[in-house]
Amino acid sequence: MVATQLVDSGRFVPPTMMRRASAEFFTAFNTLPTFCRVRAVARPSSDSEINIEVWLPVTGWNHRYLGVGNGSFGGSINYNRLGESLRSGYATSSTDTGHRGRPSESAWAVNHPEKQADFDYRAVHETALTSKALIDAFYHSPPARSYFSSCSNGGRQGLMEAERYPTDYDGIMAGAPATHFGFKTFISGDFGAFQKRGGKIIIYHGGNDRPESNLNLFSSLRRRTGEETVSSFLQFYLFPGMGHCGSGDEPNDFGQWLRPGDTPENSLFSALEAWVEKNVPPDGVIATKFAIDGDPGSAVVKRRRICPYPRVARRNHLGSDSDSTNYVCS
Repeated sequence: MVATQLVDSGRFVPPTMMRRASAEFFTAFNTLPTFCRVRAVARPSSDSEINIEVWLPVTGWNHRYLGVGNGSFGGSINYNRLGESLRSGYATSSTDTGHRGRPSESAWAVNHPEKQADFDYRAVHETALTSKALIDAFYHSPPARSYFSSCSNGGRQGLMEAERYPTDYDGIMAGAPATHFGFKTFISGDFGAFQKRGGKIIIYHGGNDRPESNLNLFSSLRRRTGEETVSSFLQFYLFPGMGHCGSGDEPNDFGQWLRPGDTPENSLFSALEAWVEKNVPPDGVIATKFAIDGDPGSAVVKRRRICPYPRVARRNHLGSDSDSTNYVCS
């Protein structure tokens, strides 16, 4: 353990960020409630130094744990994701993936196979174990459910968790997973143990973000295990016109960012929770294009119902064709 700190409401100031936050990222740290901030270091090998932060809301905990991932080569704690998760009532955690540096840097991996392993899969697993132990100690109760949500390399992290450590998380939302971004360990699609214990996965990808590799992964899963088995635990969503993890001129906001008031109708993450906790499979989501990406206070430009691939949205003939609520997945 490195440090434990009680952070009063509105008093958290994040360290200097390694990268500039995009418009969608949470930055209102002065609105956060009081929380216990724990900083720890895991050393599963002689060449490992995995920095971990776990944030525990003092009041208003929703009895869920949410692990957040990292883009590119990691190298820093994801404070933006920690902030939005804490604000929404989750006990939450992040890791620097076992090294410090800019997301574009990879020199740390040269001649350091253990650090490569930490980045590939071990850091996120060690973070989950550490977080669950701290949650149990702080609240005298384990989390009722555990989730992981992230995009890009973070999406790969989530799928790697499902493959290698199927008991770490109950639900995983993997955005644009970079399935061949590791050093020696790549996603194979072996989610059998995760599926058998009742885990659920939602993968999403932008149509303008070269989704072919993940479409191929999904198709391979269906061929190997059967469409019925796959649909019982995994859904794939393809968002036309969307870029990497968001952006683009088409509806691109669908719950990849946590916000108060989210519902399964407009948030894939809320739909994932309902799938895990109530066994209600998602039946599509209404995606929104805001005038300012990531700002739900700005004008709504357009909305569209997106269905689990390969299903498509069709009008139900109950209203105007411009109203997304008048479309159903068929």
